[in-house]
Amino acid sequence: MATLPRVISPLAPLGERGGVELVLVSVEAWPDEVVVRMRGLPNDVTTRLDADFGESLGAWHRAGGEGTPPQQPAEWVFPLDVELKDDVGTAYAPRSSARGGSGTMFHADYVFTPGPPKAAASLNVRVGGADGVETRVELTGSA
Repeated sequence: MATLPRVISPLAPLGERGGVELVLVSVEAWPDEVVVRMRGLPNDVTTRLDADFGESLGAWHRAGGEGTPPQQPAEWVFPLDVELKDDVGTAYAPRSSARGGSGTMFHADYVFTPGPPKAAASLNVRVGGADGVETRVELTGSA
């Protein structure tokens, strides 16, 4: 049987960007990668941003779809500067990220490699660079 990931769901606040409160929803510790999932909490701002984007996208389509499509709110609400560290010094490299998209406007996933070694007891997720927010996620005791 394949090894299933350790999934930790801290639901930790990561601060606010553009009126949207960001939350660390989960960390999936797979043998070959770590997936960090974030979400913007729904509020009046997300409702307005979603509606505004829908209107802008519709207008862009009606105009023939020429030029650059409108920017999704997720592109500026969710940061690109997400870092991952563990307590044993593993060097994690960002592999990919996905922010927004149809039906997931205020969701973001960040994938890092490699997966955490068995000796790692915790992961630290940092959002926003040196002055950002860091959340510690315990790996021990989770399955």
